[in-house]
Amino acid sequence: AVCFLNLIIFNLNLHAEEFNISAIEILVDKANDIVIGKGSVTAIDSEGKQIKADKITYKKKTEFLLAEGSVEILDTEGNIIKSDKATYDKLKEIIITYENSEIEIKEGYKLTSNKILYEYVKKIMSSNQNSTLTDIDGNIVTVSMFQYQLKKNLFSSVGKIKIIDAN
Repeated sequence: AVCFLNLIIFNLNLHAEEFNISAIEILVDKANDIVIGKGSVTAIDSEGKQIKADKITYKKKTEFLLAEGSVEILDTEGNIIKSDKATYDKLKEIIITYENSEIEIKEGYKLTSNKILYEYVKKIMSSNQNSTLTDIDGNIVTVSMFQYQLKKNLFSSVGKIKIIDAN
């Protein structure tokens, strides 16, 4: 019974104005306005974007969130972003992923790169790193940089571009 009570006590929900954060363990640093969630952390912003990670650090004053370990972000458009590490600047509405990033775009495309910048309001994803786009037919496009406009469903790149047709 003690273990069961322990889990209930540590599975708290913390509601910040910008995010609803739930985790197995939540630490609050009131002096610095920082919230740290550890263990199966989920943060949902006021628009409905959902961020899951092993650890989330949220700085309330700057509305800046750092997600680390098995990061998965589901935006309100139906796109899924996976990475080892990501940041979300709520004021600028910019998500940046680092290390082993993969985006499953709702249209069926898959983007992989080490660093992806997602300007949420403009609906633009971009990277200045080597990246790969795979479409639903299995065609593979490898580029040295890209910009993807979600509204127009337009993928563009300059520099080194390699296309491998599935056929």
